[in-house]
Amino acid sequence: MFLRIAVFSSIFLVSGCTYIGPGIYHKVSEGETLWTISRAYNVDVNRITRANSRRLDNPDRIRKGQDIYIPGARFVKHVPKSSLNFKWPVNGKIVYRFGNEGNKRYLGIGISAAEGSPVVASESGKVIFISDDFRSYGKIIIVEHDRDYATVYAHNRVNLVREGEKVAVGQKIAEVGRSGRVSEPCLHFEIRYKEKPRNPLFILQ
Repeated sequence: MFLRIAVFSSIFLVSGCTYIGPGIYHKVSEGETLWTISRAYNVDVNRITRANSRRLDNPDRIRKGQDIYIPGARFVKHVPKSSLNFKWPVNGKIVYRFGNEGNKRYLGIGISAAEGSPVVASESGKVIFISDDFRSYGKIIIVEHDRDYATVYAHNRVNLVREGEKVAVGQKIAEVGRSGRVSEPCLHFEIRYKEKPRNPLFILQ
């Protein structure tokens, strides 16, 4: 009996059948992110990441054509295209990630780049807050977007926009700096949904 079950399971795997064990594989399409996939399947995004931690080199950053395992799902679902497509605000190296690292907890990610590098709006929106000395963040900008999203850009060398100003995706809004409590040039970047910080690596494209 065990042999028959094993053979039956292998047929499902080889044939590429959608349903495999207690979950399914979802093939990533253009414009999809872990965040939009998790919402379509109603499965916690962290659970999906953990389920793929051994399969993917970088499970928190996916690309078109990859097969993502969705634990607990039984059928492939359509992932609606989002009207918002968050882009990387600066080119650089990730120096810390969202969540707990050692004895610190980060509400966003840190991106190291040369001082003075352009910081661009990740998505179109309206500047709702700006400060030249906001606690440990130093020079900071917060941009409000549609559908209850907002983005945060901190440790800037200079802020180039004003409160109330509308900005377009890709527009230069600041320059990378070391204001606030950082010793090296770094952009602190957050994505908030309904005022709650979310892991930007699950959402950025």
